[in-house]
Amino acid sequence: MLIIAAVLTVLVGLFHSIAGEIRLVRPLLARPDLPSLGHGPWYVRALIRTAWHITTLTWWGIAAMLVVIHRAPLPDHVPLLWIISAVFAVSGVAALVLSRAKHPAWLAFLPIAGLTGLEAWMRAS
Repeated sequence: MLIIAAVLTVLVGLFHSIAGEIRLVRPLLARPDLPSLGHGPWYVRALIRTAWHITTLTWWGIAAMLVVIHRAPLPDHVPLLWIISAVFAVSGVAALVLSRAKHPAWLAFLPIAGLTGLEAWMRAS
């Protein structure tokens, strides 16, 4: 279950970086009316792009954690699995509700939450 959750997490990150860069980040950064935040437009462009792609790196880090937990199961990992499950559950519900189910992230976030939560529950039992 954790390997499936990890693969889904990697795919979400890949889709997020590629599709988001093309469909959201580039058009946003091409706008001439970006605020300068006191440093100039180059700073705002770098900040937006960095923040966008750091999200993907964070998801890939979580995917790596899931693989490590799968390969070396310890009782101490159960709380981590519950935390990961909760983060993806809240993210999935937020994507579902706030986008009115138009943003597809919930289709991956909720299964990741379910798989991770189920694994946590099975290990705790």
